[in-house]
Amino acid sequence: MLLKDQIQQLSREKGYPCVTISLATHRTFPDADADSILLKNLVTEATNRLLKEFDKRDIQSVLDTLQQMEKDIDPRQNSDGLYLFVSKNVNTLIRTIWPPTENRVDIDDIFALRDIIKAYNRSADYLILWLEQSKAFLYEAIDERAQHEIKEHGFPFPANPYYSTDRLKNSDPKQLDTYNREYFNIIDKAVNKVVANNPLPVVVATTRENFDLLKQVADRPSIYMGHFSTGLRQDQLQHLAAEAWELVKKDQHNTRAAAIEEMKKAVNAGKVVTDLQEIWRAAGEGRGDLLITHNDYREPASIINNQLEVNEDPTTPGVTDDIVNDIVWEVISKNGRVYFTSQPALDELGPIALKVRY
Repeated sequence: MLLKDQIQQLSREKGYPCVTISLATHRTFPDADADSILLKNLVTEATNRLLKEFDKRDIQSVLDTLQQMEKDIDPRQNSDGLYLFVSKNVNTLIRTIWPPTENRVDIDDIFALRDIIKAYNRSADYLILWLEQSKAFLYEAIDERAQHEIKEHGFPFPANPYYSTDRLKNSDPKQLDTYNREYFNIIDKAVNKVVANNPLPVVVATTRENFDLLKQVADRPSIYMGHFSTGLRQDQLQHLAAEAWELVKKDQHNTRAAAIEEMKKAVNAGKVVTDLQEIWRAAGEGRGDLLITHNDYREPASIINNQLEVNEDPTTPGVTDDIVNDIVWEVISKNGRVYFTSQPALDELGPIALKVRY
């Protein structure tokens, strides 16, 4: 199941208690061994908090699920972030390359989706086009991991069929340029057919010269996010994806920077609120167009008489562990955009800001 679909599914679960356990994990030993100890401690913390509020018989199924999930998790399969979501109806485990901002337990009437939404926002599904003047391959990748080779619409492409066996023609730079243009045009049309069914950006592993030529003949140059030159072979797929991912991350950074600039311009138009109470209300009313918050900003709070009251102790019964989590989901569920950032350009607006639609 795609991460977006998992988030949608988890967001539908409502009712106390919804337990979320978030922890940063490691891919290699001996650090991965320590992850198991940390997870055990967090499960114990969650258990103790639940037993303070409930009779054990009323939440036995939740306690049993937590214990069983902790036993079943194989630390050898860990990536960088591990998230457990447990309620009377749900037991979901998610691993991502994005660790949470801190190792923690959240118990509320909804799941704490903030860190997993941030992981989703910073994850990327994209295509890698390996392009030479004599062959072309296409792969799908998620983050730093290659998923599979695409073998449809002509991929993988064999040697350029336009090259002539006439040595005189092959020595003519203009004729060679024509051959390459015709070949790249065919490849571009094949890429567009793939993208039509799976609308993803394309990163091109090729020389600058080839990339420029590809964009010149492309039907839609905008689908090509960028290119990188590499000394790798096309069959070194996982290393190739790691190089492509660096370019995708840079593009994501630029996207967040553009969102901050959009927010700043909206300030002058009177469309930005920075007060937490106003943000919470506007998000609930569906007026949130763009939410930007600092990576580490959290606020425990309770709702009393339809008013938001900040509370320093998130373990207090009736207190939402992190009201920012609720706001984030309200904005996303009502077709708004959310960005988490640590870029100092947001500092003048405060730890959280919401651009409203009206």
